[in-house]
Amino acid sequence: MTNFQTGAQRFSVQKNTDQMLQNLLQGNVERVKDQLNCLPFPPGSTVLDIGAGPGTLAVPLAAAGCNVTVVEPAPPMHAALAEYKKVKGVDADISIIPKVWEDVSPDEIGQFDYVVSSFAMSVPDLKDALLKMNDVARKEVHIFWFLTDPPWGRISEALWTKLHGEDYYGRPLADLVWNALYQTGIYASLEVLPLKDSHYYESFEEALDEYVDRLAATEDWQIRLVEDYLKEQMTEVSGKGLVLPEDGLYAHIWWKK
Repeated sequence: MTNFQTGAQRFSVQKNTDQMLQNLLQGNVERVKDQLNCLPFPPGSTVLDIGAGPGTLAVPLAAAGCNVTVVEPAPPMHAALAEYKKVKGVDADISIIPKVWEDVSPDEIGQFDYVVSSFAMSVPDLKDALLKMNDVARKEVHIFWFLTDPPWGRISEALWTKLHGEDYYGRPLADLVWNALYQTGIYASLEVLPLKDSHYYESFEEALDEYVDRLAATEDWQIRLVEDYLKEQMTEVSGKGLVLPEDGLYAHIWWKK
């Protein structure tokens, strides 16, 4: 049992989607360039992007001439994707399947040349999710996922038991994803990359609101605990705002059919 919201749950809340889109538009998601370098798909390729969010990869792939379909269950993200396309001047259509990946049937969507999953592996059945990706791919599958805990994972690990008196069970990391593939007979390649995202907060109160929500802290003493932790961990960057340490790693896991 995990102690975190899935992406579908978190980004069904408008303010969280708005925050993610703004980070993308402001250029704070620096890892995107590295990810796109891993995805040199030829123009005309069909691409399925699972958990596409505001189109972080889908929009530039569509701009490069790919025929992109996204699996994205959160309605606010559909509007964010349209806004990102507009800002980037991308006219290409991007089809949306408004479901979580576990509810998608391969029979209903067919196959795609390439399947991409970028930071969308919070799934109830890891093996089933991976095998389904393999089933709908004609050529390659590319997965990007955390190799070390991001800041919100480290905060949860540090505070969850103190806040709620129960063990913290976080997301499976990339080593488990690779091992799950190995157990199914898929021998994937793995590349380690630096997680360059920087999430800046205009005020301490903005950061506190986010982590109080993430950690389900409702009592005054719980909120004070989160507040004390953030005051100890956050630093200020001139001209940008407050930020948590961003020194994590992620993995690019891929295989050919």
